[in-house]
Amino acid sequence: MAAKQFQGTFFTLGYPAEWELEIVENIPCMFDLEAGWVLQLAASTLKDGGNYDLNSEFTRYLEINQIEFQEDRVVRYENASGLDCLAAEFMKDNRFWLVQMIARGPRLLAALFNSDQVPDQELAAQISATVGSIQFQD
Repeated sequence: MAAKQFQGTFFTLGYPAEWELEIVENIPCMFDLEAGWVLQLAASTLKDGGNYDLNSEFTRYLEINQIEFQEDRVVRYENASGLDCLAAEFMKDNRFWLVQMIARGPRLLAALFNSDQVPDQELAAQISATVGSIQFQD
């Protein structure tokens, strides 16, 4: 699956060769213009030596975007490299959204997918494999 590699500020990931990649305002964006979707990766590091609270950050993101936090719709999991992750799907403004946040210590990565429609099985598998390949660098 992952024919290309991306090196972020503190993370790496693999993604399909057919996906386009552009950096827009320091945010990596992977997309397919014809299909009408984008996967954006927003990375942040706390400089004060503190640690991110994944639950609080995820809830805050949903609140900012006026999405009601519904615990039964949020999935907690550990990715292949052992990172704690939270994910939720929702519809907003006639667009499908998949928000995934990954945190370890002072580092937080938000993977934000949105599309004109719910992804088909092939694209969903590609998104899952791409986000699942994320590794934080020490």
